[in-house]
Amino acid sequence: MEFGDDTRIRLWNPAAERIFGWSHAEMIGRGGLPMAPPEKRAESEDLFARVLAGESVNDYETVRLRKDGARVPVSIAAAPVRDGSGRVIGNMVAYTDITERKAQEAEVHRLNDELRDRLEELAASRARIVNAGDVERRRLERNLHDGAQQRLVALALALRLVSGKLESDPDVARELLAGAGRELALALDELRELARGLHPAVLTDRGLGAAVATLADRAPFPVEIATMPDERLPEPVEAGAYYLIAEALTNVAKYAQASIVRVAVTASDGRVAVEVSDDGIGGADPASGSGLRGLADRVEALGGTLAVTSPAGAGTTLRAEIPY
Repeated sequence: MEFGDDTRIRLWNPAAERIFGWSHAEMIGRGGLPMAPPEKRAESEDLFARVLAGESVNDYETVRLRKDGARVPVSIAAAPVRDGSGRVIGNMVAYTDITERKAQEAEVHRLNDELRDRLEELAASRARIVNAGDVERRRLERNLHDGAQQRLVALALALRLVSGKLESDPDVARELLAGAGRELALALDELRELARGLHPAVLTDRGLGAAVATLADRAPFPVEIATMPDERLPEPVEAGAYYLIAEALTNVAKYAQASIVRVAVTASDGRVAVEVSDDGIGGADPASGSGLRGLADRVEALGGTLAVTSPAGAGTTLRAEIPY
């Protein structure tokens, strides 16, 4: 706001209206320092005298009155207004509601803390994802080395033996060929199993419902599939939902002691909700192990959220929401 050299108000902006309650029309041209409480009038007059003498004031904390009589703690910044010749012809005063400022500062600190926490969690999540990828690569290498690779090496040796027996001992050659065929079939089965773990063909070919039905058929307990979307979902979302359900069923088999599991997937308004619930012992804690934390990382990587409800003795429910 701006005062002339007679302390009449020349400018009253929306911020002043918000802090003090008087409208622009009520204050323009008004004099007599209406915002100053009686006990602060001498202080106010001294402050204006200093500014009219050419002094600038910053962060001067005091109390002023609102239109409704309430007292407002304010911080004042004031500076002289000069004409072209440099003569002081008035003063400009800016008021800040200290309570409002402190609330804003507290909100800024809260947001900064929340941002820092989220950045730290993001960094930790990325580290877990990288580590999970390394663990999975080592698992694949080990499975290939100990399984299909060994069978293929044995198959190559058997075929060399067959080539040496074809003329000298055809019966032995036929037995070796039969054994090689069995080894080849086992190697193909193991490679298919590895490929299924990477990305099941049924998910690509027939969609989430068929892929989850396959998981249900393999589970060592009854699985009720309550609902599934009729339409195909974006591939990353289908894959995320599939692996969430697959890992949840694995966790149930390992820890839950459940007699039945219910799976429900719904899609509406650009979001997919995936819910897996069991009637097991409950007590699952996302903070205590890597399994649930890994599920949360996978869901968060898709921009979604994962909630775990697991009261002791009352089963566990995982609910993920993923945008698409």
